[in-house]
Formats: sequence, structure tokens, C-alpha cells
Amino acid sequence: MRMNGRMFGLAGADLPSVRPDDVPDAYRAITEGGWTVDGNGAYLLSALEVGYHGSTSEKFEDIIHFEATVNGRAMMDYDLPVSAPERQNRLLRRSIAYACLALRASPVESAYEILGYVSLSGGAMSDDALTASVTFCTRRPGIPPYIGNIWDYSEESLLELSKDDAVRMLKDRGPS
Repeated sequence: MRMNGRMFGLAGADLPSVRPDDVPDAYRAITEGGWTVDGNGAYLLSALEVGYHGSTSEKFEDIIHFEATVNGRAMMDYDLPVSAPERQNRLLRRSIAYACLALRASPVESAYEILGYVSLSGGAMSDDALTASVTFCTRRPGIPPYIGNIWDYSEESLLELSKDDAVRMLKDRGPS
């Protein structure tokens, strides 16, 4: 697990354990759909791959950026309060839980490590409410990583999770 300074300031060294119940139903359904390895070797969440209508050769510098684009989603937040502390905590838990569920469902026999990225930042709307996004991509030899030096990102709170992190953080039942 890696995080930048803003995420460390937001969450501290010990991120909370999360539960599947922290994930909205629509996002849980995405993870339950499993993963697909497409004809070019990209690891994609099956439910998101079906909805993607672009070409793998257009506008992507490499397969990692293609994976991050297809697998990336803003986290649902319309049901959360606007007040910063409560919104921040619930949005972070929700985003981490979704990333953990998806990583836990990733292929056991993967040729490459699949990583999840959780990002929280001020919104682009006039109210500047905190928003989050989550994406997934592989780490491959010979291709620069999706996120190089995570400490270079200062405009958002950023967290990188591996499957091992997800298994450790995701609690199936009981209090978190």
C-alpha cells in the first residue's frame, strides 16, 4: 500500500478496515461480475468492459492507461452529506471498500499484479464538495507505472492498493 501526503493527512497511517456493506449495490454488482482479459491482454472489470465503446488503439499511450480508463469510475456520492468531515469519512470508506472488493475478485492466476487507486479531491462544481474516483490497472515490466512517485501528486489524496492489501482490509462481517 502506498499513499501520498494528502491521503496520509486524511486517513493517517492506519486505514480503516471496510466491509462489503460499505459499497453501494451498483458498485458491488460491478465487482460480482468478475474480471475479463481482453484480446490485447488488458485486465478489465467485465461489467465495465461491456459498456466501453472506444478503440484500444485510440488516445492511449499504453495498455495500463487503457485499463485505468475502462476500469475507472467516480464514486457515488449523491446520498452523502455535504458537510466535510462526515462526507469525507463515508466517501473514503465507500471508495476503499469498492477497491477492496474488486481486487479480491481479481484473477488468481494473473500474469501481472492488478492495483487499485482511490483518489479524493475537491469537486469541479461551484460547491467544491469532496468527490472520489476509483480505478484499476496492472503493473507491467517495461511500461511506466500508472502512478510513478505517489508523493509527486499534491492536488488530491491518493492511495494505491494491492490484492494483499484488499484481503487484509476487507472484513466480511462484524464491526469495522
